[in-house]
Amino acid sequence: MKLTIFATATLLIYTGISAPAKAENTPQLQPAREQILNACVQSQAETLPNPFTDVPSDHWAYKAVLTMYYCGAYREATPPALIKELLESGDTTRETWPPPLPFPNFPLQRFPLIN
Repeated sequence: MKLTIFATATLLIYTGISAPAKAENTPQLQPAREQILNACVQSQAETLPNPFTDVPSDHWAYKAVLTMYYCGAYREATPPALIKELLESGDTTRETWPPPLPFPNFPLQRFPLIN
């Protein structure tokens, strides 16, 4: 009994040392902004390249994962004017967000009121 366990362990150790796993990264194709916006507007995010290797195309959540990755949570609520602005502008980030509110220093300062 002990001999078979020892032989099995020895065989597994030598196999692991002699034949290590070979992993390689494949270059990811990045679609153009126009492709992403058009796919999001038409609810066809599954036509874009899959950025996740662990989600196969026949998985039940494939479309939802790609939609959240490329389009975000507000994919169908994006107004057409914003889509046009994103297509025309060269910048992909929006800098129109208001600055964050300062955090109050307790207990000396009250929370700021938001109108």
